[in-house]
Amino acid sequence: MIRKLSHRNCPRLLFFKLCLPPAVFGGVFFWGWTWGSVFPTLDFVGFITLFTSRVFSILQSDFPFFTHVWISKQIGSSICFKDCQTFIQFERSARTIFWQSFALFMFGICEISVIIPTLNEEKYVSRCLDSLKKQEFEGRFETIVVDGGSSDSTVDLVNAQVNKVVVYKGKPVGDSRNLGAEFAEAEMVAFIDADTMASESWLSNIRESLSRPGIVGVTGPTLPYEGSELDRLAYKVATGWLQRFSMLFGLPHVAGFNCAYRRGSFLNCGGFEEGRTLSEDLALSLKMRHEGRLIFNKDMVAYTSTRRVRKYGYVRLAMFYLLNDAIFALTGRSLHYPQVR
Repeated sequence: MIRKLSHRNCPRLLFFKLCLPPAVFGGVFFWGWTWGSVFPTLDFVGFITLFTSRVFSILQSDFPFFTHVWISKQIGSSICFKDCQTFIQFERSARTIFWQSFALFMFGICEISVIIPTLNEEKYVSRCLDSLKKQEFEGRFETIVVDGGSSDSTVDLVNAQVNKVVVYKGKPVGDSRNLGAEFAEAEMVAFIDADTMASESWLSNIRESLSRPGIVGVTGPTLPYEGSELDRLAYKVATGWLQRFSMLFGLPHVAGFNCAYRRGSFLNCGGFEEGRTLSEDLALSLKMRHEGRLIFNKDMVAYTSTRRVRKYGYVRLAMFYLLNDAIFALTGRSLHYPQVR
């Protein structure tokens, strides 16, 4: 009679499955942290196996085009190369990664992954991160910053304040958000911009909304944290009333700077439309409606800057958005969205 091995009848199997991957993982990082060794030819499959273990869950995605991973002593960064050029760089210290991994093992996986795209946002990003620290949220969440190659001190500012920093040079905001979702650990992914602050109940309302059966996406009103009453009214109409009406008519437009999705549904439909600087969130909304219901939660409030309004004015912006929406509806293309910092 052949006895099938299982965790119940073979404690050693359970021990090796749970303890061996994190032990090897910890040993590799301790080596790199202590002696500053470099591993230019670390096997990619082995690397992903270590990082995606259920105990030490740092990365949960498969990037077959990564060919080399280096781990250095000083900053403990993992640099992934493609065609002899840096493709993605993880700006995290080996010590920090090790202890964050240990925390995941002790306290369990997080419920929500918050993804923040950045590009030269040193003036605003600290406000965004401070708002996340003040959340009235009993569960665990992680914060992922995907930087587009900032030339200022953005990466240095966020490095010690968030769980993961990924440098993804030269990519539009939609591409950065998608990459952040690939690295997310939670089944709920929330998106907020660096110049935007979350209300204290932001995460709680996201969890409550996405926990309902059939709900795959949620958004809420975004109001200015500066400016006049006219600014507040304009944002209330644009991100409140218009978003509600768009859902009622079956053509949802969920703003990318204040939204959350079920990660499985998000990845299944391809995420934000890549390569766009504008309307990438509209294209995603139209795809997500086939995955399930998108809802508007009036209590999921965020507060954003009015820097674009201050530079261009309401009339010019309104004409720009109307023209872009017309082009998108007729051709599926969108205008170029100029950066404002």
